[in-house]
Amino acid sequence: MNRASTLSPALPRLSSSWTADLSLLLVAVVWGSSYLAAKTVLESAPLYLFLFARFGLTVVLMLPFVWKHLRHSTREEWFVGGILGLFLLAIFSLETRGVSLTTATNAGLIISLTVVLVPLVEGAAFRRFPGWGLLGAVGLSFAGTALLTVREGWNLHFNAGDVLIFGAALARAFNMTYTQKLTAGKELNSLALTVIQFIVVTVGTGVVSVATIDPSDLRFPVDAKFWVLTLYLTLFCTLFAFYIQLTMIRRTSPSRVGLLMGTEPIFAALFAMQLGGEQLSWQGWLGGAILVGATFWGRKAEERRRALTQAQTAPA
Repeated sequence: MNRASTLSPALPRLSSSWTADLSLLLVAVVWGSSYLAAKTVLESAPLYLFLFARFGLTVVLMLPFVWKHLRHSTREEWFVGGILGLFLLAIFSLETRGVSLTTATNAGLIISLTVVLVPLVEGAAFRRFPGWGLLGAVGLSFAGTALLTVREGWNLHFNAGDVLIFGAALARAFNMTYTQKLTAGKELNSLALTVIQFIVVTVGTGVVSVATIDPSDLRFPVDAKFWVLTLYLTLFCTLFAFYIQLTMIRRTSPSRVGLLMGTEPIFAALFAMQLGGEQLSWQGWLGGAILVGATFWGRKAEERRRALTQAQTAPA
């Protein structure tokens, strides 16, 4: 659910642009399924114990591939990775708690606000105007989000889960912005940074679990559903997805990456409705369509702004 590269570039790579596109689309599919999977897991386990299991397994499975990078990591990489790991801990805490309190459909759609929030946070952090096109997309995306919450009589009803998911989208935007600020101009090993972040999340969720769960209840569920879904989230939604991003994102164009990855909320809604039995009102469908459209508009507006800035700053 936070999107960073993880696995070693030494693993086999495929070079076909079609393979890259299909792989990235598959990432959108598995990420779309993650909201319903996490919601189901939380029916049988406390939030932080589940996150400890998920990230603990991730770190253990990654270590054979990244041990040499971790062993030679610098003090600065541990410092930067530690800060970004705290961001990641906040993101997963908000996102996973949020999905337990709202529908998987709403979670998948509202989290897509990250796309339009990143340029706003970047604009504040780097003191630059994000552009009217992006601001228009932000306004439209908030209108779509409001429609998702409409109940009978056109009453807006933001529940705690929707608010937490919005908080997770904002935390993602801060994470992406400060990743750029903390790593700009520095030679840092991306694999070491990523595994350090996952170690921070594992330690953090372990500490919170011990501090908040009664010792008599501090044990993992024995139920097969918990472990099957936790392994699915670890292997496919974390390791596989991040490896595909690392190896394939450079084998296709940024606009195609945006188009493919922008389908994640659509798959989230499909999984939630087909497998989770969730339903959307016609206002919810309209809000979801507006929200997805606004994120694509926001992505395009940001691409145009960046291209214009590069053209203006390029040497004559």
